[in-house]
Order: sequence, then C-alpha cells, then structure tokens
Amino acid sequence: MTTIKILREETFTDCAEVVDIYGQGCNYPTKKGVDGFQVDFDIEVTNDTYKTKEFHITYQNDERTDNITAYNGIEMSTGARFGCDADESRLVFKFLCVDESESDILDILEDKAIELCREWLNNNIDKDDE
Repeated sequence: MTTIKILREETFTDCAEVVDIYGQGCNYPTKKGVDGFQVDFDIEVTNDTYKTKEFHITYQNDERTDNITAYNGIEMSTGARFGCDADESRLVFKFLCVDESESDILDILEDKAIELCREWLNNNIDKDDE
C-alpha cells in the first residue's frame, strides 16, 4: 500500500499578488485570484514493496495569461510543469512505477497547496485596494 507523509511544507509569497481573473471569453474581470504563489513540500513516500524514499515537490500557480480559459483563481500545478528543476514530482511516479496521467497519488499535496493559496488570497484580497 502506497503512503505519503508530509515532512515539511513551506509557502513562498514574495512574488504573490492578487490579480483579476477573467471569465471564459470575458474582456472584463469577473473575480480575484492569485499569481506568483508557491508551496514546497518535502515528503516521504513508501511504495507497495515497502521501500521508502524522500522527495521535494513544488506547487506553483497555474499561468493566468490565457483569458480564454475560465479559472477559479487558485489552481496549483507541480512546478515541473513550468520547468522548475527542484520539483521531483515526476520522480515520485517513477519510484512508484505508475503513469502520472493515471495516478492521483499527489492529489493530497495539490489539495493542501490550493487550501494554502485560498487562505493567502482571503487574507490579502482587501490589501489590493489599499
């Protein structure tokens, strides 16, 4: 049975900002979202043969420049998707011998990253007006 244990989490908000989010096909803002937010996790993964290994996983905001796609404003993806060399998410899938597109093994980390991003947005949305 595969298990994941979070050893450490750290958020990076130096470049984070509250941004306007445009609805699908809209040329006007429909809500607020976040850009530049990052969460790093150090995790310990145990595979089905009970081998354990540690990995560093980075989650970053989905890119916001494509106004054709509707966003909820707090989506997060593994940093490898954006070229972040520090992100070892693809190595997790190799270690577990599973295909990334068919596995939901890192969903718990993505959910946690989205939760932290939502919390940061809620704490900073009014500061944008100051």
